[in-house]
Amino acid sequence: MSMCARCDAQIPEGGRFCIECGAPAEPATGATERLPEHAGGPQCGVCGTRNPAGADFCVSCGRALGARPLAEPPPAPGLPPMPAPLSYAPAEPPPMPARRMRPFVEWDGLTGGIWLIGLAVLFMTGWWWPGILVLIGLSSLLSGMARAQSPQARLGALQGAVWMIGIAVIAAFGWWWPGMLVLIGLSAIMGAVSFRDHSS
Repeated sequence: MSMCARCDAQIPEGGRFCIECGAPAEPATGATERLPEHAGGPQCGVCGTRNPAGADFCVSCGRALGARPLAEPPPAPGLPPMPAPLSYAPAEPPPMPARRMRPFVEWDGLTGGIWLIGLAVLFMTGWWWPGILVLIGLSSLLSGMARAQSPQARLGALQGAVWMIGIAVIAAFGWWWPGMLVLIGLSAIMGAVSFRDHSS
């Protein structure tokens, strides 16, 4: 008989597992031989081997004998039990709403072209003061419309352009008193139209 390395119990001749703790026995280096049947001992429900009387574990497969199932060691005190693993199925993304495709325009190039043409016209006509305001209004309108993500942002770009171009026209013709009222009225109309579209 050999001795168990873990609990020092005697392992029956030819046994592969300890009958006291279930630890694997040291591998035999000799020829393979059939294990003897032990009369009167419990029979393993897994492999069917007859074990010596008083054995708690099977000598052939190491499984617990009798009504006691082989249990996991108790969890460490103070730690919550491990939750069951979750299976993560790949989620399908929600369908994207159909959007109307707008043509792609390189707005920076368009704004640069308007500035070059506008500066050439201003150089030829000599209208530097009102002309610069018109160019600023047009470039703010184009870049605001290109980058606007909402109707309110587009309205802001349009109102800025109307004010810049309007002030240029007022300055060119000297219509300060009625011109400012017209600009304020245009802003109020654009705000009311935008508010009505947003609330419906």
